[in-house]
Amino acid sequence: MSKNIGTITLSGLIAGSVLGSGIILLPPIAYRLVGGWAIAAWIIIMLLGIIFAYVFIFLSLKSPGNEGAAIAVGNAFGDFFRELTSNFLTAAVCFGPTAVMITAADFLKNFSLFSNIKVEIIAFGMEIICALILMYGVKALGKVTLILTGFTAVLLFCGSMYTLIFASNVHVPQTSFSISKFGYTLLLLFWAIIGWEIVGNYIEDIKNPKKTLVEAMTVSLIVIISLYIIVALSIQNVSASNHDILAIMTPLFGSFSLPVITAAASGLCMCTYLMVVGGVSRMSAQRGANNKLPAYLSYINRYGSPTNAIITLVCIHFVVLFLSAVNLINLDKIITCANVFFLSNAIIGLAAGFKLLHSIKLKIAISILILSFVLLLFKAALWSLLILILVIFLSIYNNKRVKNEKITNSCTSSDS
Repeated sequence: MSKNIGTITLSGLIAGSVLGSGIILLPPIAYRLVGGWAIAAWIIIMLLGIIFAYVFIFLSLKSPGNEGAAIAVGNAFGDFFRELTSNFLTAAVCFGPTAVMITAADFLKNFSLFSNIKVEIIAFGMEIICALILMYGVKALGKVTLILTGFTAVLLFCGSMYTLIFASNVHVPQTSFSISKFGYTLLLLFWAIIGWEIVGNYIEDIKNPKKTLVEAMTVSLIVIISLYIIVALSIQNVSASNHDILAIMTPLFGSFSLPVITAAASGLCMCTYLMVVGGVSRMSAQRGANNKLPAYLSYINRYGSPTNAIITLVCIHFVVLFLSAVNLINLDKIITCANVFFLSNAIIGLAAGFKLLHSIKLKIAISILILSFVLLLFKAALWSLLILILVIFLSIYNNKRVKNEKITNSCTSSDS
């Protein structure tokens, strides 16, 4: 297998997917909740984000393979938990990317060209474009995400810095401190660090993984932390009545600020879609080859892309979009369902990191992360937790099926 991903390409892949639409949506929400104390919340979250990134990069290097961190989870807790965490991630990606594309489509409706087109149709069109990129393999994926990430990061950085220098009113926070509001804000901002769990699924295409992953992690963290802090500072101090992304882009881009935000948000949403669908389709292909999923998912095309796994995910996304279009589900329900599985996957991965890492300081930080994610999980709707329980039972059933097949095969071979 050719190794197509270097440090810069991987950095673009990681940074774009972790930033996603969160860089547009989360800073204004944090400021609305706790005012000037939002910066303190962002600093805490970014520090915990460093630990989160380190744990999943460590797990990816500990047991490298296209199944990602799930392999290390299996080594820590056994094969059942390896399959369970893979199933959680797969279930999350059946819903999450659809929500990301709907968010991007909502932004694109700001353009007159798309204003009269249904959001779900725009979203599906974007999914088809992303699927075609994924079909051309990891090299094409890396180039596209690097361009999109670089473009959007420069736009956001320039707009935020210009506002801080020329159109801001820097002042000491006057907002009274509320422990309950601050705690709720911290829980909300944990979504800003989700995304590192997928990185390990690309490890077989990474040049010199031990060196490249660490370098890419460092570069990505610098980009992610810098952008979040600068954007949050700009929103807090902008000399405008509204404290949102539009307000901090307007001083530099003027009447073009809305198209700029639309382009940035859409680009980052595409990065997230490409990263997670690309990673999970690779994992599904490997699991298909290992008889953990239907064998047809294991097909790899001449570009090294898991074609059948990608097509299957896109078909699932089409069904979710159709259900959204006919108002059987809405964006909030799609996000809720995806979040439950992303959180569950992250909790198991962090628990594996807690067991495999020996630093007391890291164990304390990991414990904080696990506790925070568990609290977020308990805030989920009951119906989404019932789906989570259903996936757990299906995982137990599939685990027994695979074990029985192994026993049958071993008995057959011994008889012969």
